[in-house]
Amino acid sequence: MNYIQVRDILKNKNLDTFSKSTLMMSLNMTEAAAVTLLKRYKKKKYIRNPKRNLYFFPDNPPSIFALAYKMYAPSYISFETALSIYGIIPEVAYSVISATSKATREFIFENTTYKYLKIKTRAFTGYIKKADYFIADPEKALVDYLYFVAIEGKSLNDRLDVSKLNFQKITQYANLFQNNSLNKIIEKLYVKH
Repeated sequence: MNYIQVRDILKNKNLDTFSKSTLMMSLNMTEAAAVTLLKRYKKKKYIRNPKRNLYFFPDNPPSIFALAYKMYAPSYISFETALSIYGIIPEVAYSVISATSKATREFIFENTTYKYLKIKTRAFTGYIKKADYFIADPEKALVDYLYFVAIEGKSLNDRLDVSKLNFQKITQYANLFQNNSLNKIIEKLYVKH
């Protein structure tokens, strides 16, 4: 079986990324054969390998947000990345920052930094599914961001536009963190607006 046949089989299964086991099942091959194939394809640059046991074809790459989810799950796009997408901050986020219930991690792949910040398990909610990734709703992205401002003493972005956000939802999400500093930042933010 040649490269184009392998690629087409995986594309027909709607797999924009795949693992060694996915390859084995899709092509009905042994583990040894899959390892050999992956090494050969990687060496010839037929496939990209952003993280151990995660591959994709360069002519059909996943979006950076889908890749963020697939590199470290469970996770959802949040913080400055989501705030930028929603227009709550005017700046463009150069890193893809996600919330996770697992340990904090960071990966760099093709000049993009993928950051994963650990939040409390009970606060790992408030996200929606897009085509191939998860993203915090606007209020949750704000609360996630403000939580890290509170616990790390980071300076607050003074260009936040919270005028279209639902204060009640923000308060509900903030309660999940049970953090007085976070609650004070939210109160101050809403007094200003």
